[in-house]
Amino acid sequence: MAAVAGNGSGVDGEESASAQCSSWLADNRKKALLADVGVGTIDQALLAVLPARFQSLRLFGLANHILIVDEVHAYDPYMNKLLQNLLAFHAALGGSAILLSATLPTRVRRDFIAAFARGCDDHQELEPKIKDYPLASTYSKKRGIRENPVDATLQRRCSVGIKLVAEEKEVVRLINEAAGGGQCVCWIRNTVHDAGAGYDLLKAELPADDVRLFHARFVMGDRLDIEGAVTTTFGKKSTALERSGKVLVATQVVEQSLDLDFDLLVSDLAPMDLLIQRAGRLHRHPRDEYGNPLSEGPDRREPPWMIIHGPAPEDDVGGEWYKSRFEKASFVYPSHGCLWLTARLLVDKGELKMPDDARELVEAAFSEKTDKIPASLRKRDDQADVQRQTDQSLAHINMLKLEEGYEATITQWREDMKTPTRLSGMETTVRLARWDGATLTPWYAHEKFPWDMSQVNIRNGLVDSEVEHGGDLGNEIAQLKERLPDKGKWTVLVPLMQGEDGCWQGEALNKKQETVVLRYGRLTGITVARKEE
Repeated sequence: MAAVAGNGSGVDGEESASAQCSSWLADNRKKALLADVGVGTIDQALLAVLPARFQSLRLFGLANHILIVDEVHAYDPYMNKLLQNLLAFHAALGGSAILLSATLPTRVRRDFIAAFARGCDDHQELEPKIKDYPLASTYSKKRGIRENPVDATLQRRCSVGIKLVAEEKEVVRLINEAAGGGQCVCWIRNTVHDAGAGYDLLKAELPADDVRLFHARFVMGDRLDIEGAVTTTFGKKSTALERSGKVLVATQVVEQSLDLDFDLLVSDLAPMDLLIQRAGRLHRHPRDEYGNPLSEGPDRREPPWMIIHGPAPEDDVGGEWYKSRFEKASFVYPSHGCLWLTARLLVDKGELKMPDDARELVEAAFSEKTDKIPASLRKRDDQADVQRQTDQSLAHINMLKLEEGYEATITQWREDMKTPTRLSGMETTVRLARWDGATLTPWYAHEKFPWDMSQVNIRNGLVDSEVEHGGDLGNEIAQLKERLPDKGKWTVLVPLMQGEDGCWQGEALNKKQETVVLRYGRLTGITVARKEE
């Protein structure tokens, strides 16, 4: 046991036990796992099966509890593998799990069930068989798999017309036309960059108060304010007066969890399961012909339409079919053959009947049979499949093994903030502060948690560390960090100063240690660019 020094340091420069305990208690994300009921991100749970500090405490917190994981279809292959491992550990420790998704392919459902069964020391072949939709599947070692069809609610039984639009100008025209006719519209884009570009296009055409931008790159306080405003305008209780002519440009933040209802939905081309999720935001609650909520009876609006913005799925497309239209999104969804098949299936059908078509479309779009996909895209999909297998192998290397116990690992028990729970780019927690030349104050004024509410997560390739500041600003930063619960250890503090154009901006360092400029606005969120740009 290391001796404890008076300054909080142990031998060999390591933190003392008391300092580590203080660090734990200062981090709300860790404490949630020890509560009777806790809410957190999937990352905090996945750290329980990775060689990270406090890993065993996370497992202890989850043991004998019910682990509920929402939107499990949305995880990439690396996170899927880690989640399977977590299910095995959780089952072995006597826990139960509930996995929620409206669009989970059968093969992924099978893998999750098999992982939990392995934790129960059940190694028999388990194969889901029923194709009904909606469907509730249960597993226990005593009873095996049980699959129970569930009746869809009346409001979820609907037919959504599908229209594919290739040109962005035509998408903007259709949105303007719908908003001008009193409809409320949502345009879901696949990247923050594309959402910002779409917002700028519509802002030039529509009244500024009628267009709103929503994505993940707002500090928490601003994001919660926007979420509240969005729910008021487009939520279940919104009235015709609140909704009429309003347009929301957003990323994937609106396709899950938020209870929103739009008259017209536009979506950039995305995988089939996500498009079905997005279609669920159309005519979600019954309304009259003007858009006012109805307490009973069927919806009285015109039949719903969903516009898919993407290239036509012709038979002779080239390898750049998707990337030429959505350069940044092409990296978000690397399986372009799957996207082509999604577009072809929807164009051929011309409508999406829910719930009748959901299972058929999801299974067809994610089928391992690729003979219908053009050869030019199959090559790219083969590369994506190789990357998928590589990511799963890396997850296997990184994670703890239930059968092996605590043995030496490649990553060797790193700090939890540096342990990779996802490969889509580790994120840096950035704290924004206002600098008036004399004092630093949190960007977002909050009575209890001003600094937590002034945080935003950014991919660490864009922002990785702080810029060294001297003079009065440097002294103020040093004094501020001493007052913060975590001493600023796990965040990047960025002082913002207001420029002549009214925009607030500050500097940080990216992964290459190049200086980058961060610009922030309450209506647009944060943008990052290299200083020379």
